[in-house]
Amino acid sequence: AYGNVSSYFHVTQPHRELIVIGRSIVAVDPPPAEQYAAGAARERWESARPAGPAGALATEFVLDLQPAEITEAIKDYAAPTFAPGRPLIEVLRELNSRIFADFTYRSGSTTVSTRVSEVLAAREGVCQDFARLAIACLRANGLAASYVSGYLATDPPPGKERMVGIDATHAWASVWTPGNQWLGLDPTNDQMVDERYIVVGFGRDYADVPPLRGIIYTDSKSSVIDVSVDV
Repeated sequence: AYGNVSSYFHVTQPHRELIVIGRSIVAVDPPPAEQYAAGAARERWESARPAGPAGALATEFVLDLQPAEITEAIKDYAAPTFAPGRPLIEVLRELNSRIFADFTYRSGSTTVSTRVSEVLAAREGVCQDFARLAIACLRANGLAASYVSGYLATDPPPGKERMVGIDATHAWASVWTPGNQWLGLDPTNDQMVDERYIVVGFGRDYADVPPLRGIIYTDSKSSVIDVSVDV
């Protein structure tokens, strides 16, 4: 779905260890100078709501999840940022900055099944939680938002601090604009997405794009997973 590529395998022999290694060579380009400085990014945010034939393919990304994530608390949290008539890029940058400032990144504080409302109450989480919070805020205001799973370049740019989320799969949000262009935002690091972000999967929520999933039949009492990433 959504253009993602999946690989499948079966291991039918008893084993004590399973190693999955993915290697890719990717070519990246910096975003065009006007991507965040002109066009749809500078239009009022309301104009980015999907409408007409141009927005038909994005409408699905406005819909809430089941069970619902768009609560009154989410609407209240988003409200100060979504003032009528503000340019879309100002809304996105402020939403990024607010989540970055209001929430603490704490590894292990949540799981893949943690609800956005729980993250909002606890004020802590990891990259997938912050991406899902941003998405809920965007959808609560009628914008089409997607969950993006991928990787972030390991080495920081010259003079920049090492960013969060680079030692495993990273997650960020993306919002649709007319022309079927998506603008990426990373509230975990308070920045808009650039060429250092490598997209692996694109969907409505984490459940659409987990990096690895499947079924294990086992008599084992415990298991350990280790993940490492180098970009």
